[in-house]
Amino acid sequence: MQITVQESHFGRNYLSIQIFGFFIVCRTVPDRGRRALALACPRPSPQAPTAMTQPPFDPRYQQASHPVPPGRNAEHAFEDRIRLGRDLLVGAVLVIAATGFTAGSAWYSMFVAEAFWTPVPVALLGVAVLLLLVQVWYFVLREGRSPMIAAAIGVHLVLFAMPILVFIGVNEQVLTERGVTESCSVTSQEKTYVGSGDNRKPKYDHILDCPTGGELTQRTSPHNRFDVGGSVTITYDPEGRAAHRTGEPAAAPLVLFGAIAIGAFLLGTTIRALYLNFRLRRGTKRRNAFGAPGL
Repeated sequence: MQITVQESHFGRNYLSIQIFGFFIVCRTVPDRGRRALALACPRPSPQAPTAMTQPPFDPRYQQASHPVPPGRNAEHAFEDRIRLGRDLLVGAVLVIAATGFTAGSAWYSMFVAEAFWTPVPVALLGVAVLLLLVQVWYFVLREGRSPMIAAAIGVHLVLFAMPILVFIGVNEQVLTERGVTESCSVTSQEKTYVGSGDNRKPKYDHILDCPTGGELTQRTSPHNRFDVGGSVTITYDPEGRAAHRTGEPAAAPLVLFGAIAIGAFLLGTTIRALYLNFRLRRGTKRRNAFGAPGL
């Protein structure tokens, strides 16, 4: 078949009709004819889709006015993993267990063992420290390097203080049960600094001479320092397993510090719940804004 171009006023229409007929023939001939005309009837090769033709997550992202989704980082991953009920239960179990092991270590070392650094109290304290580190990882370190890590640390300080409160309570209970209270003379005073850099703070170290307790040391803040040659009331443990303190021993210290620890637990858990709920809603709002579950 030959395509000719007629030089007349019907030229363009005639050429279009012949090309259209040629196309119909190529589409309707048998398979052998198609193979024979393969070169005469080329088909356009498919083109791979490009990044410009594929929406990244949702058709809305093709709109010019829609915001570009941010990259997913450790902060976003932490918010996406929050399950409020589960996380509050895990936190409560960890902090109660750590406090219990700390109390057991303090009680065993001060009432049962001959010294603190014996296997049983050290093992109990090691478990308490491990549980504390798990809490720090679960609620703080998983944040990664983000501005929210400072808030995470501040939120959990109250809960992390519970084992310390219980340890102080056991120490005070020892002084209440077997402590000796007497007046000691201040024989020397030395100013020292604790901390480093701009956080250095002055402290005063005193040496005390007690009638039956012998020589003891006591560190105070500047406004509570003792005058050399004066006297101060000290309560100490004659077995040397509990730290001494100034003044008379407290009445029912376990009840007092136990109540403080319970209050710290309730306050800290409430703050933790508010914080996790804020982060959960923040992550949900971010995901809904971009319509993608992983953002």
